Amino acid sequence: MSGGKLVDPAEEAKHIHVPTYDEILERIGRRFSAKKGKMRPWEREIARLQTVRDIVISKTDFIRSLVRLLDNLHPFYWSLIEVEFERARIRKSISCISRARKLTDELFEKYRFHLMAAEDRRELERVAREARGRILSLYKRCSRDLDLLRSLVVFIQHLPGIDPELPTVIVAGPPSSGKSSFVRSVSRAKPKVAEYPFTTKTVHIGHVNLGGEDVVQVIDTPGILDRPVDEMNIVERRAAAALRHLPGVVLFLVDPTEKAYMPLERQVKLLEETVKKLVSGKPVYVAINKADAASRDRLEEARRAVESLHGVKLAGSMSAIERSDAIRILRIVVEDSGILSK
Repeated sequence: MSGGKLVDPAEEAKHIHVPTYDEILERIGRRFSAKKGKMRPWEREIARLQTVRDIVISKTDFIRSLVRLLDNLHPFYWSLIEVEFERARIRKSISCISRARKLTDELFEKYRFHLMAAEDRRELERVAREARGRILSLYKRCSRDLDLLRSLVVFIQHLPGIDPELPTVIVAGPPSSGKSSFVRSVSRAKPKVAEYPFTTKTVHIGHVNLGGEDVVQVIDTPGILDRPVDEMNIVERRAAAALRHLPGVVLFLVDPTEKAYMPLERQVKLLEETVKKLVSGKPVYVAINKADAASRDRLEEARRAVESLHGVKLAGSMSAIERSDAIRILRIVVEDSGILSK
């Protein structure tokens, strides 16, 4: 399962329904209660077995659409999924359902002939029970796999939709550095903003019209700490997924105030040792946020710290809660990077 196209998985997943094992049994029970008309005993039992076969196959036909969706997923989406689910476990669940479908047809063909050859009613009923039991047992063994795939589809339905054709700015930084405030100021997106850290739990998408047909996609990511990826928590790994796999440029926000979640030197370390390693060559810009709340000395200290780094550009200082300020910084990043002309 690997892919490169940046499809909208949430939209495709809306058309996929994964039943529970109990739903399959309920559907079979309703069909069994329907009248079959006049039939010879062996014809009736074959018809009932056909009903079981048709229902389990139709109810698990979702597997084909799900496999196609997963095969075409962009690595960004896979990174988000793997925060919640093990890829090997997903494969195992898909394999269980696929194998059950294959064996269902084999068992149907085998028992259809046995039913036709039954010598009396007693043998006919025994063979019919055995046939239905063996087919249903295939799906009972996969009941946990159905539950997992059902949860997976619901999760995919809530993934953010990314437009690969739009110029993209990925907003990153430590917790409480003003990322969500920036995205709220420049776009129609409404990520949650609060005074406590780690408010943003997942990736949010905003769109900004910079005039004419120039639309920029702005992505709000959760706050991250200065530690290796394999030590990150679930929320941080979602931010890492965006930085690593999404196309575009990165805007890293620095908080120079005394109340910052982490000291300035740790913010710089986060940028230098974690973010730059994740972005895989993407242009990185830095904006010093909360300029209205920081002293002149702290702003100057932050400016010198950023300018001492290699491979990043200082876009300036701002107050992200002021729309004009945030738009000014966004324009600097967009124009200097040239992403609108790419």
